[in-house]
Amino acid sequence: MKNQVLVVGSVAFDSIENAHGRAERVLGGAASYSSISASYFARPSVVAVVGTDFTANYRTPFKKRGVDISGLQVKDGKTFHWGGSYDKDMKNAVTKFTDLNVFQNFNPVLSDEQKNAKAVFLANIDPELQLSVLKQVKKPALVACDTMNYWITSKKAALLKVLKQTDLFFLNEAEARQLTGEYNLITAGKKILKLGAEHVIIKLGPNGSMLVSKLGIVQFPPYILEKVHDTTGAGDTFGGGATGYLASLRKWDTLSAIKRAMMIGNVMASFTIESFSVKRLAGIKAGEIEKRLKEYTSMLRF
Repeated sequence: MKNQVLVVGSVAFDSIENAHGRAERVLGGAASYSSISASYFARPSVVAVVGTDFTANYRTPFKKRGVDISGLQVKDGKTFHWGGSYDKDMKNAVTKFTDLNVFQNFNPVLSDEQKNAKAVFLANIDPELQLSVLKQVKKPALVACDTMNYWITSKKAALLKVLKQTDLFFLNEAEARQLTGEYNLITAGKKILKLGAEHVIIKLGPNGSMLVSKLGIVQFPPYILEKVHDTTGAGDTFGGGATGYLASLRKWDTLSAIKRAMMIGNVMASFTIESFSVKRLAGIKAGEIEKRLKEYTSMLRF
């Protein structure tokens, strides 16, 4: 796995409450889920910021999966901390608090090796920071980007600049509608293509994912689980897994490759939602991913 994926985003603490219980100050953040997911297919390198309260035990999942965290900046202060709760269907989180702490002044600075990364995954952060990263990288074969409703509202102009440099753009259905003003997701996806993205993947939560691209339009269902423990980080896991897989290919920009990446993203997300935090995701055993992919492929055949 020599292919490097640069992941820039948040490494955070999450405090979560749902029907299965509570998890206090567990490892979270978009860069955590996406890099650990990508690590099963490529070699991720993370650029993020944490506080002095980010003790050694929080680094263990990254080290276990061989994720390079030499770019993890440690600043005086506290680590970004998000708290939220879910209702029984676990579709939507209700945010109780968001303490940005040291993340508020995050300035991603890349090493020479990171500047030469084969692929870049810009996790859900300020589009101005995403632009800063894009100015530093040299010639990545793949630029993937995620966003959220807050940035669409507050930093739309910067986000549109990012889009023009993005190969693979991830967002959820509500964000696709917000960004374009179009309710129909195919129409919204096509509008985002006109804004500059090469391929658009719309995350549909419990309904899977949809690709809108000049190569074709595809929708996949999720990998079906009987027991869902927590959905936090599922979207980030999806994006990281898909990007990591594509980075492992000699030629990633084909319809068959992107469809396979979406299947992998859905399967990787199925592991994340089986536990709080990254516990299940970071502990996937040999053969489990391939087993679920075979089951998933079998489910799609008729």
